[in-house]
Amino acid sequence: MDFAAFHQMHRPRYVREAERWLRSRADAEDAVDDAFVQLAEEWPQILRAENPAAYAWRVVRNRVIDHARARGRRATVMDSAVFETVTLHEAEDAFEVIEQNLRLFRAIAALSERQQDIVRLRYCEGYSIAEVAFHLGITEAGVRSHERYARQRLREIYTTSAEEEERS
Repeated sequence: MDFAAFHQMHRPRYVREAERWLRSRADAEDAVDDAFVQLAEEWPQILRAENPAAYAWRVVRNRVIDHARARGRRATVMDSAVFETVTLHEAEDAFEVIEQNLRLFRAIAALSERQQDIVRLRYCEGYSIAEVAFHLGITEAGVRSHERYARQRLREIYTTSAEEEERS
């Protein structure tokens, strides 16, 4: 694939993902642009890779983390608006919704990096299992397996967190 075509096809999605992590459109664009500079320099070698899109994803993710660290922050991988179980304007008790969301965000943060990526791509971006597999450079069976374990782990963490908060 031509680099310009790859850039045009993937940049908008990468910027959206980076913005979720960095909480700033400008920072996200900077990080993604830096990643694409690196990708352009390495493009001939990347094309020889088994899955150029998976390699590019790793480069983008690393650049986002670099940008977050340079600003003295930690890259957050979940967008608070995405995982709301009920929107605040529909809620009877807005504080309860906020507490539930915070428990969920803490649970997601406790997942492995791979599981966080899969949860984000499947549930935030709405990717199919095949699309997630392609972007992460793993098999569809691997995506299903990681997703199953992530969901199981989220249930465990989320339930334990809710029980602990009820006791206090």
